[in-house]
Amino acid sequence: LYGYVPSNQTPNNYRNVIDGGDFQTNPWQRGTSIASISNTLTYGPDRFFAIGGASSNITLAKTAETSLPGFSQALAFGRTSANTDATAINLGQVVESLDSIRLQGQTVTLSFWAKAGANYSGGAVTVKVFTGTALDGSAANMVTGSWTGSATPIVGAFTPTTNMTRYQFTGTLAAALLQVGIMLTYTPTGTAGAADNVLIHGVQLEVGAYASPYEFKDVAVELEIAQRYFAQFAEPASGVVIGAGMVATTNNEIIFIPLPVQMRKAPTVGVSAGSFKFNVAGTPTAVAGFAAGTTHTVNAISVIGTTTATAGQATLLQGGGGAGYITANADY
Repeated sequence: LYGYVPSNQTPNNYRNVIDGGDFQTNPWQRGTSIASISNTLTYGPDRFFAIGGASSNITLAKTAETSLPGFSQALAFGRTSANTDATAINLGQVVESLDSIRLQGQTVTLSFWAKAGANYSGGAVTVKVFTGTALDGSAANMVTGSWTGSATPIVGAFTPTTNMTRYQFTGTLAAALLQVGIMLTYTPTGTAGAADNVLIHGVQLEVGAYASPYEFKDVAVELEIAQRYFAQFAEPASGVVIGAGMVATTNNEIIFIPLPVQMRKAPTVGVSAGSFKFNVAGTPTAVAGFAAGTTHTVNAISVIGTTTATAGQATLLQGGGGAGYITANADY
């Protein structure tokens, strides 16, 4: 073990700085199939985003793929069936600066397994490792090369076949870097078939001049890491409490919800009312005016409503068995 651990790491550190690169233990909190992605940067599996052109129609989907021992699910990245746009499409992840800094001045290797879907229409897939010299730049700026001090010290390509194959790309990163990211890009052609995509397993970025065995993390660890950047609270069953608060002023509820882990920064909160209810004085009533609150920290978020209620009363937010949700997003 000590024979191959780089000098700037201990055996207890995770070698792989990519989060959720095993798509069977990636939490997929947003759902296992995210479609209709165009030129708005959109996340699918936790920590991985896609973006293309204005007429792109990208799908990121969890797909059964068992040809490789140790893996049972792959990420299928490609065009939605029948799409005809031939704009390049991109898949990427931005590594947090606090995790990127240990790669300063190091020789690193990006590796993953990939194979072509049955209707893959692209040619070579371009692979890039980006670096920047400022803290925590956005994913959108990485894609456009707009990070402060943006550089691509590793640029390579591969042409996927119908066999799951491991690819690796090695290079040396700058000593002054403060952020790292990765991106895979291909340009589709013609009209997309049912599987115009690339299937990907085991994405790993590590210190070293070669790819070591893939570092599997416990499923609970993968969830905790993912929730540092994004957490979704699905509406629970009828009567199940999700948060507590008070009626601050007449007909104005505020609910605080603890986050499962401390997030990277105070998140942006989104809501969908579904069948959520405010329980005031023992009476559950459908939420009205349901929205994100204005008080969010790395440890807790708030949501608000305007359901009829008397100032000073306590209130609970509880499920109604519907499809509502609350999201907290601190990703890039």
